[in-house]
Amino acid sequence: MISVQGKGEFLFIHGAGLNSDVWKKQAELGYRIDLPGHGKSEDRDIRSIRDYAEVVIETVDSLAINPIVVGHSMGGAIAQEYVRLGGKARGLVLMATGAKLSVNPVIIEKLKEDFEAFVNKLVNWMFFKDFKGKAKDFVRDIILSTGLDVTLRDFMLCDKFDLERDYLRGFVIELPTHIIVGNEDVMTPPSLSEFLRERIPDSRLAVINKAGHMVFLEKANEVNTVLKEFLKTI
Repeated sequence: MISVQGKGEFLFIHGAGLNSDVWKKQAELGYRIDLPGHGKSEDRDIRSIRDYAEVVIETVDSLAINPIVVGHSMGGAIAQEYVRLGGKARGLVLMATGAKLSVNPVIIEKLKEDFEAFVNKLVNWMFFKDFKGKAKDFVRDIILSTGLDVTLRDFMLCDKFDLERDYLRGFVIELPTHIIVGNEDVMTPPSLSEFLRERIPDSRLAVINKAGHMVFLEKANEVNTVLKEFLKTI
């Protein structure tokens, strides 16, 4: 069973090792899905980003909705694949993501070597260096609850994900699209978002200052304003 919480105009897809709880500051805006093996959702035989996207398609069809799909990081990869496969959507928000999500081999190695210790370091990379607050502990606890096997799978699937060649060969997303990234994101740098902006016709790009990879937690008010303003245009 796939767990979905909330209701609204948006459908939020979380990133690698996370679950729907990370969208707590966007809770009033829409549906929040737990991907297989995350949060309250049962695991499935997931072998690609496409497999995740097909689960989202199945879930959206069961809900009989036509949402604005919001994907963060790996969730952004899933969102792009979802659109490519013809999933129902009337808009798209790509947050701290890219057309290609190469993963530093050190992350894979260190996760295998000492999962709990490395998660602490990983979470530090996910936030702007000067960020203060309990959100770091919140995100760390979510990843630890997801566990090594699923988190490792997610990062390995991200590393295999590559729509960059498809964009360069003429793949076009024909939905209203807004791209959001933190200017201090070291995991999915703003250059990845700029590539998407250049390749997706009429897309918009919002660069949020003093924010890292977890931009929607670090600068929730700014991100929520962008989402609400985008909704008015659709």
